[in-house]
Amino acid sequence: MTSAANARKKLVSVGKRLARENKAHLDYMKSWRDQLERPDFVWHYLLQSFSSMGGVRGSHGLIDNKSNYRKVRYELLARLWPEARALQIELTCVAAKIRWPATKARYILGCFERVEELGGLKTAKRLLLAQEGRAGKIRFLQSFPGIGPKYARNIMMDVYHEDFRDSIAIDTRNTVHFGCLGIIVWLLRRTGEVLSLGSGSCRVERLGIR
Repeated sequence: MTSAANARKKLVSVGKRLARENKAHLDYMKSWRDQLERPDFVWHYLLQSFSSMGGVRGSHGLIDNKSNYRKVRYELLARLWPEARALQIELTCVAAKIRWPATKARYILGCFERVEELGGLKTAKRLLLAQEGRAGKIRFLQSFPGIGPKYARNIMMDVYHEDFRDSIAIDTRNTVHFGCLGIIVWLLRRTGEVLSLGSGSCRVERLGIR
């Protein structure tokens, strides 16, 4: 067995063991697929992505804080004049203690305009789900300002979409919990099954881990 194949086998073994040990929590996370039924699915997960970029504190301040969340709901923003809309988004990002609030506010405003361009929330969701395979959906989500490959994948993995069920996400800041940092680095260098997705994270795909 080659070194790369052996490393792959070890990583699969670690993943399967963790899946057994955390079955209850994984089943709970799989239940999030119901979120796909949300009419505002695309908008909600865009907001969630921007709120958590750079730290979970922003998610607590925007997604979990219902007062702040209401202020950036798509339907409410659509009723505002453009200047008022931009100001409301920025003030809400600041109030929610999101990291880099001015930048995130520009992203959110750009995403609002992108959804409008597509024809609204229902059309945006329909177009996303109509994209062919994983690559098509990632490409579509990357058409929204501020969304790169990592968060495009995260959005669909979070709701356990069938095109993304053979993927796992590993944050290299926490690989000590996996006991396989050396394996991950080796795979990054030696195989085509691992994609680098920016500082601090990588994603392992098609490893047969359920």
